Amino acid sequence: MPGSINRRGVRWLRGQLPELVAAGAISSENAAAIERHYGPVEARSNFGFVILATVGTALVGAGIVLLIAHNWDDFTRPARTVIAFIPLLVALGLIGFVLTQRNESRPWREAIAIFDFAAVATSISLISQTYQIQGSFADFMRVWLLLCLPVFYLLRASVGAGIYLLGTIVWLFSREFGLFIRTPNPMFFWFLFLLAFPYLLFRFFEKSSSRETSALAIIMTIALVFGMGFTAEFAKSDLGGIAFAGLLTLIYLCGMKFFPRTGERLHTVALLGGIGIGVTAIVLSFESSWHVSREFLWGHRTAGGNISLALEFLFPIAAICLAGFGFFRRNFQFSVAASVFPVVTAIIWGVANSCELAKAESSYRTDCSFAAAALMNAYALWLGIDILTRGIRSNSIARANFGLVLIAALAISRFFDSELSFVTRGLGFILVGAGFLVANVTLFKKRGSAASA
Repeated sequence: MPGSINRRGVRWLRGQLPELVAAGAISSENAAAIERHYGPVEARSNFGFVILATVGTALVGAGIVLLIAHNWDDFTRPARTVIAFIPLLVALGLIGFVLTQRNESRPWREAIAIFDFAAVATSISLISQTYQIQGSFADFMRVWLLLCLPVFYLLRASVGAGIYLLGTIVWLFSREFGLFIRTPNPMFFWFLFLLAFPYLLFRFFEKSSSRETSALAIIMTIALVFGMGFTAEFAKSDLGGIAFAGLLTLIYLCGMKFFPRTGERLHTVALLGGIGIGVTAIVLSFESSWHVSREFLWGHRTAGGNISLALEFLFPIAAICLAGFGFFRRNFQFSVAASVFPVVTAIIWGVANSCELAKAESSYRTDCSFAAAALMNAYALWLGIDILTRGIRSNSIARANFGLVLIAALAISRFFDSELSFVTRGLGFILVGAGFLVANVTLFKKRGSAASA
């Protein structure tokens, strides 16, 4: 079944067909044609049962750990070593059982994957405590993630893959930040992320419309945003705005292309990308966002710094290529204003860097910082208007209101950031509020006339 079809609506329609045939509203031939149009009946997802089985397994594992911890001091070191490996051996035995006897049962695979994750963490912790192995929490997370990586591939466990990706975010935050040391190198995050990316492709090609694939894509999106944040902070190249513009635009375009939906609702991946584009545009509309330090030369960097800089270029280039492919094919459904965000940001970055640094200033403001902020304000206004008009055209109240919220956020930002008079600010808020009312009244009237027709 295509991903753009509302599966819940199709199930409801199938349930109504016998009553419609019995009432004479449609013929049995029409009912059969409707059945053929939507294809064979799909089995209902057991995703809820998978979650319950996973939680139950985690609770059982936690209880076993607490029982062992209660008498831990009474055991000798060899006994502790044996106990430390028992959960891992049990997990390996259960993996063998699932692969041979319950390989088609998704709740079994997911539950055992989570149990194995917990067993690996328990074994590492107990061995480290028994033999006083020194190390930080970041070291523990790195070893744990690498050992757990084969498990969700072997068991085809999407929940396990999601926990792995969340673990990569935890690793980013767990590293030590010294008082006089710059941001720790986050390159290992991208290595961990790339190791999990083939699993998302496997899930997507197997069944792109499933909830598990969507949930995994959402978690990957969140992990990418955090990874880019730490990478931009580590690179110190003044390209963070362009990098985030490219990443969020790429997320939005991928959500529109690979998770298409009909009607007014967007897939969550596309929605997150669109919201991220709007928020980033508002942040970059402040003049302080265009204070530059000009540390983007390759020659003065370490290998990790150069890789970080390459990653900051990678996502904008990928977003531009994907948008260009859609324009070339002339079959795009995405917002033009949103798709050109990385190009606009790169141009504005060039404007900000085209002037000399302001003299007698402790900051890195240039004489063109204000002009760059003004251009970004104009783009944010265009983006809000474009989303508003697309919402009205598609009869989507949510999109129209999001466009108005973006315009209102821009107005509020300028309220605290400009030298405008109170009269000018008041008129601006009145216009935005009137826009909310007019847009919603127009949409409701449009829906009412469509329903009556």
